[in-house]
Amino acid sequence: MSDLKKKVIVDTDMGWDDILSLLYLIKHPGIEIIGVTVTGCGETDLRWGAIIAKTLMELGHQTQATVCAGASSPLTFNHVFPQSFKNDNNDIMGLLGSLNPDITMEVDTRPAWQFMAETLDNNNGKITVLSLGGFTNLAKLLELCPTAHLDRIAEIVAMAGAVYVDGNVALLNNAQPQWDQGPVYSSNHAAEWNVFVDPLAAQQIFASKVPLTLVPLDACNYVVMTPDYIDTITATDPIATLAKNIFRKKTGSHQEGIPVPIFDPLATLIMADGLNTYQSHNAYLDVNLLETEENNQCGKTYVVNSGSRKVIIVQGVSQREFATHFADIINRDT
Repeated sequence: MSDLKKKVIVDTDMGWDDILSLLYLIKHPGIEIIGVTVTGCGETDLRWGAIIAKTLMELGHQTQATVCAGASSPLTFNHVFPQSFKNDNNDIMGLLGSLNPDITMEVDTRPAWQFMAETLDNNNGKITVLSLGGFTNLAKLLELCPTAHLDRIAEIVAMAGAVYVDGNVALLNNAQPQWDQGPVYSSNHAAEWNVFVDPLAAQQIFASKVPLTLVPLDACNYVVMTPDYIDTITATDPIATLAKNIFRKKTGSHQEGIPVPIFDPLATLIMADGLNTYQSHNAYLDVNLLETEENNQCGKTYVVNSGSRKVIIVQGVSQREFATHFADIINRDT
């Protein structure tokens, strides 16, 4: 039965929505999590992201999954989430302690890109990479492990980019006074955060030949989180309880003061074939690397006329179908 499962490496910055994604995958009968590679270029600091990932794998009895830490800084620029925002994610909005994590727990000593390369080399079948943060770890895989069997990557499915819609960098920066990091952030209405944290890494992945399915804000904006999600989770096991508590926190005491799409879980459901229908098209993509303090476009994802291979860009999805399927999987018996 295990051979029929889709083998997945999750590359993640371990934000609250990444955690929901991992909880879904833990419960999914058709998914085998091979590894979780963590980047510190995103919503959590690297050490805490790795601790959360390891804790979740233990909580879900995913003994086959390797947890590795990756990059702590991007290839270029120094784009970061506000530290107060990261601090909130570093302990899952206060929920991490209730899971009784060992804060000295050890993860695999290999850097994320080495683990990915060796896993590809040692596995004859195809492996899917689910990218839920910046692309730094994957860019380092291409750069530092050029002889790895990249042809064994079935595809990268990534929550990243804003192709035909506004980005969300300025939206978050301007949402609360303590999150204001200056004009580079406050004037950037073009970029989505997972691309903005390391636009050069994103550009390198877009330019590679590895098959890529992108789930950008164009699709995520259709699936906005509301308190209704709390009541759809009826199971009471530790995985379902944590998912329910995250929804409760994020729509209550820890809400951002702006409409918040589901983000990463949408990409996760698409990767796991959890949505029967959605709109998509194929195009070549590039990323703007020019930084300015006025009308900053750095990190903007845009369509170009040529490239190494076209990217599948998901655009239209059903919020109702997402909510129904996510709850169905989270409520499964384990």
